[in-house]
Amino acid sequence: MSEAIDHGMPRLALLNLTAAALHVSAAVALLTVRELSTFLGPVQLSHYANPTQPFAAVDLAAAAAVVALISATTRLFVLLPAVRTVYELGLREGRHGIRWIEYSQTAGITAFLVAMFNGVAEAGALILVYAIAAGSVMLLWLQDRSTVPGARGLLPFSIGAAIAIVPWGVIALYHVVGLFAGPHPSLLGQFGTLALLVIAAAHWVSVWLDHQQLSAWASPLMAERVHIGLALATSAVFLALVLLAPTAGPEEWML
Repeated sequence: MSEAIDHGMPRLALLNLTAAALHVSAAVALLTVRELSTFLGPVQLSHYANPTQPFAAVDLAAAAAVVALISATTRLFVLLPAVRTVYELGLREGRHGIRWIEYSQTAGITAFLVAMFNGVAEAGALILVYAIAAGSVMLLWLQDRSTVPGARGLLPFSIGAAIAIVPWGVIALYHVVGLFAGPHPSLLGQFGTLALLVIAAAHWVSVWLDHQQLSAWASPLMAERVHIGLALATSAVFLALVLLAPTAGPEEWML
């Protein structure tokens, strides 16, 4: 196993470099393929605030570019000589601290944007969605420190997964209510919601498989490869959303 890990590290370094290049390319495309006007809608300090005087506005292309650049920066950071030594040693021991710092931020921003797809406009609700999604991931840092095999060793993971469901539950509530009472997410918004939900769920499933050491996850490098792939999938979904809505304004997301 140790020899297999040693042989896999150079390939992992190449994968990190390739992923960084792809994330940067996605960010550049998001910021240059068209003018920044892919607005998801106004952000209100209160549900009753005047919609003509929003607290802020969120541009999907710019926000998605931030997500891609966070992942790109992380992939390049772990290639720095001093950091790479610590990074590879951590992977050998089943520890992924840098990964959780990256994913906590990308998961938080992603949940924030998906909430906006589904009509959440109150600043307080959006901030809570971001904070809960990001905070739940940090419990996986504690999961890395767990050495108890089996179900008992999954306590931090289980608590984190339960917390991570909360923002998606809020999103589901707005989605379902919108379908019956309107406005409801457009087909574009529904596609984005479903695709990003599947990616979020896949992250947590990968952590569970890694802890159980099942099948291909018997290698400690497998979960890192899956994480890198899912981060690239997130950037790809955001890029697709912007390209599919070249003149998107708030009306493109809610019907």
